[in-house]
Amino acid sequence: MLTYKKILVPIDLHEGADCATLIDTAVSLARFCGAALAFMNAVDIDLDSPMLQSYDSVRNDFVKSARGLLRDVVDRHMPDDMSAEFLVLNGRSYSKVLEAAREVEADLIIVMAHKPGMKEFLLGMTAARVVRHAECSVLVVRD
Repeated sequence: MLTYKKILVPIDLHEGADCATLIDTAVSLARFCGAALAFMNAVDIDLDSPMLQSYDSVRNDFVKSARGLLRDVVDRHMPDDMSAEFLVLNGRSYSKVLEAAREVEADLIIVMAHKPGMKEFLLGMTAARVVRHAECSVLVVRD
């Protein structure tokens, strides 16, 4: 029987309302396997730019705010008897998902796949890149 110890769940905060299915799936699978959960968000702005380097408090507030939003979105769907780890990384979504998976030693990544629009055809879908390059199993949840 396949079992998982650590499940990474990337959350796109721009899709806040649409992530209920993703979180519910992760919670159910974590309960079934007895796995720990780690939720992450990638902030794709240049927090290391020279302009922001002199404003450490702004950078710290931005990351803290993103972590708080992530926690709020997840907490709406997480049962009280479960806990999770929260990560906010700076950079491109797909590469930061892969980095976070290595960092938390995830053996499963659960990603959300939306119906593709023109933007995804031009830029490439995060879910597809994660599936293609992940070093662990990936479960794709459809909305």
